[in-house]
Amino acid sequence: MKFVRVYCSVFSFLLVAAAGAAEPLPLSANYWKDEAFLKSFNGSYRVNARIEPVVSTEERGLLVSIQKLMAEGKRDDALKKLTASALMKTSAAVAFNAGNIQFELGDLKEAAAHYESALKIFPSFRRAHRNLGFVYVRDNDWDKALASLSEAVRLGDQDGATYGQLAYGRMHKEQYASALQAFRLAQITQPESIDWKAGVAQCLQHLQRNEEALTLLDEVIAARPKEVSYYLLQASIQIAMDRSDDAITNLDLVRRLGQLDAENHLLLANLHLRAGSARLARPVLMAALAMDDKPPMVATLNALEFITQTRDWVLARDFAAATEKAYEDTKGKLEQKQRRLTALIQIESGEDPKSGAATLEKLIKADPLDADSLVLLGRCRVTEKRYEEAEMLFQQAQRVEGHEYKASIELAKLHVATGRYTDALKQLDEALKIQNSKQIQTYRDAVANLANASR
Repeated sequence: MKFVRVYCSVFSFLLVAAAGAAEPLPLSANYWKDEAFLKSFNGSYRVNARIEPVVSTEERGLLVSIQKLMAEGKRDDALKKLTASALMKTSAAVAFNAGNIQFELGDLKEAAAHYESALKIFPSFRRAHRNLGFVYVRDNDWDKALASLSEAVRLGDQDGATYGQLAYGRMHKEQYASALQAFRLAQITQPESIDWKAGVAQCLQHLQRNEEALTLLDEVIAARPKEVSYYLLQASIQIAMDRSDDAITNLDLVRRLGQLDAENHLLLANLHLRAGSARLARPVLMAALAMDDKPPMVATLNALEFITQTRDWVLARDFAAATEKAYEDTKGKLEQKQRRLTALIQIESGEDPKSGAATLEKLIKADPLDADSLVLLGRCRVTEKRYEEAEMLFQQAQRVEGHEYKASIELAKLHVATGRYTDALKQLDEALKIQNSKQIQTYRDAVANLANASR
């Protein structure tokens, strides 16, 4: 019974801690310098007269005149020449090329303005829609990016860069089947793009096709062994597949590279605890709290709560003390949970049950609806054989919405301890109405046998 309770708790924690994997992986830092993207983007300087603005002799002359400057890398000079021309106000091609240069120079705001100007002059300018979409991708404005990229596709764009970034937008909208399809289309023209392979893997994860995702990630990691986000994605999939040892290997590798963040330190520590290795978990837990960017306090307290469930009271006490020091300025509900867990450690470890009970009394006085503290104090009173007080505490907790199930079970245990089997059965029946549980049903059957035997 105790093993199942601990297992469920840690599994819930792991799911929460691994939830970050749901966020789409960002385009790699070098994507915008990648040969495939540059080939696609630089091709957009060329005129496609079949589907886009017809370029006049004057416009062509201006564009040809800047080619030498572009070839020599003098983009600022080329931009000045374009923006100084009167054609900027009337030529979609000229405005578009100015936008391209601004994009390359990193001035995304001006690039967007030039692309928008080109589209006002020629609304069906496919490359302008596409490149404007690229600007929005760089700005993480996925609503606008999707609109521009989708319009480019509608107008006939089949380039891998367009489909790949469209796929990222779909992932941000949690449209994983559509994103997978777009990534697959991107791979047709850019089959060697690691970003698209990684995107496919993440879509497969969300579609619960984990074996395929892991196989593809092996290829991705082999191509980019220093990109830690891929190891973290793989670890999250391994956790979902209950392959904790493999997940530990991946997370520990990232930690040794010095790139594991504090929250994932807690995840690694919890995996070690789940494997029964508090010795390996301890330094990882403490390292998480020593980092400049500490984990969210809620994640830290979840880790502390799981340690208490493993009943390693030495580790629990030490981590509780470190937590208190790391978050000494924290106030409110999280501080309340921290104090409650410290009280639990003092009581259950037998280290200082009197102080622990006193802390719980203070928490309840400050918040009479603190059901967790009511239950903990009730359990403490049971061990002290102060049954009437324990019963009142459990009944008070039972009246707090969301805590009826737990309080009913505690009341049933109390009634069994005092030989009130009929009352215990009533509480267990109430609990089973709230949540059907095979384990509680088995417990109820055993209590029913005791009740019959006592008659």
